[in-house]
This record gives sequence, structure tokens and C-alpha cells, in this order.
Amino acid sequence: MRGDQGASHLLGQLNRAQWGDWQNRFAPYVTELARVAQDNNAPGVAGANASNAVGLAYDSSQQGLALQRQGFGISQTPQQQAAEERRTNIERSASMVSAGNEARISAQDRQGAILAGGMGLSNIPDKVMNS
Repeated sequence: MRGDQGASHLLGQLNRAQWGDWQNRFAPYVTELARVAQDNNAPGVAGANASNAVGLAYDSSQQGLALQRQGFGISQTPQQQAAEERRTNIERSASMVSAGNEARISAQDRQGAILAGGMGLSNIPDKVMNS
């Protein structure tokens, strides 16, 4: 092809437009996926967040149970209170550790999937793809 031929000029414009569209719509997500995949703190943060959430749920549950007992006029003996606190503390600790471990493993799996290509652009929500 010689000179300024319409088809080659049009194809060049089309390729530049497609590249620009990709840079605007998809490149930010690729960059974010790369950041997530390389974040060494992500598993620890996910584990800590999950563990804290479970701890807060236990605290809230205990407060609700205490209010319920109070509403019914039920009181516990010191031995009953100590036994319940012991049981609850063991359950709370075990649940917090379990939730933290599961979240940490999940974050590591997610990073591995991103690096292996399993979390690529096909996992971007539909609303982005159709923009």
C-alpha cells in the first residue's frame, strides 16, 4: 500500500480508538489486580479484619444475652457466670482464630488466582464491561 489510502487510515484510527478505550476502561482494573496480587499485607489485613469482626459479633451477642436475662429477671450465680465466661471466651477465641485463618487463606488464594490468570478481566462486573 502506498500513500494515504483510506482503509489503512481508517484501520489506524480504529486501532487507536480501541487502544484508548482499553486504557480508559480496563487498564485501571489490570493495575488494581496487579496491586492486589503483590500486596504482601493483604492476607494479614484480611485475617485481622475477620478476626475483629467475629470478636465484635461475640461481644454484641453477649450484651444482647445479658439484656435478655435482665428483661426476664434471670440472674446467675457467680459459678454460673464464671462457667459461662470461660465457655464464651474459649468459643470466642477459637472462632476468631478460625475466621482469621480462613480469611488469610482466602486472600492468599485470591492472590494466587490473580497471578495465575484466574481473576482476569473476565471477572470485572458487567456494569464496567457495558460502559
